[in-house]
Amino acid sequence: MSLLRRSGVDLDSTLDALAMTPGDPTLALSPGRLARATWTPRGPASLEVRWDDGDDVHVTAWGEGAAWLLERVPRLLGLEDDASGFAPEGPRPLRDLWRRYRGDRVGATGTLWHDLAWFVVQQRVARSDAADQWRRLVTALGRPAPGALGLVLPPAPELVARLGHTDLHPLGLERRRAQALVSAAREVRRLERLVDGPLPGAALQAVPGVGPWTVSCLSFHTWGDPDTVVEGDDGVPSRVAWLLSGQRRADDAVMRALLEPYRPHRYRVLRLAMRAPAPPRHGPRRSSPDIRRH
Repeated sequence: MSLLRRSGVDLDSTLDALAMTPGDPTLALSPGRLARATWTPRGPASLEVRWDDGDDVHVTAWGEGAAWLLERVPRLLGLEDDASGFAPEGPRPLRDLWRRYRGDRVGATGTLWHDLAWFVVQQRVARSDAADQWRRLVTALGRPAPGALGLVLPPAPELVARLGHTDLHPLGLERRRAQALVSAAREVRRLERLVDGPLPGAALQAVPGVGPWTVSCLSFHTWGDPDTVVEGDDGVPSRVAWLLSGQRRADDAVMRALLEPYRPHRYRVLRLAMRAPAPPRHGPRRSSPDIRRH
């Protein structure tokens, strides 16, 4: 077990980013507790983090990759993310949000295979469908995680690398995403050596089926870059524009322009925008697919 000090970091808020899809068998997140099962370059591992209203953070890990995970826990929890230079002078709603979430930080998982597989499944589909397909993928091809946490490991990359795209069709993945997942599994051992350096954007996009949207998600999630701008995600530009300028509808170009004054903290602003109320809709409410570029 390791003991850390969180020094004012709001872990409940910071770790929300790990729960992007509900019902994830690899994750358990509740107030004061995180448990996560994942793959590391040294093998499978599970992590449990507990905290309360004080500054103490208790961390325990199991499995072949336990030491690797423990070494990176401060980054995962956002304890190494320096937000001291972020003092937004923009519109009042943005300032109010930052006062409310001043303890929020951008964590870095470092778990490239887990994250890459997770985001490939989310490409071009509604979030509810992605959650269901990720759950089915992990349940069918994963295995029980180390420790007695009741979690399931994501499928091992070596297992996925041996599959054909048709093997993944019964789990809800069509040919394009299935091929992207298999390609990622075949390349990830080479790429995961780069997680402690700058984002290798070109190398990641050389993997078939991995494009700008997926790489930008890895940038903030795996590498913990607080200046990432996520493009190609339907609805995000309008949320940013509504917060910063009161515009109900916007595209990626408008979002980029609005975020430009906030370098090197553009992802912090985007993250706050996603916590703010959504812009009002025109006409009757209707469901629409979450369409994303890969």
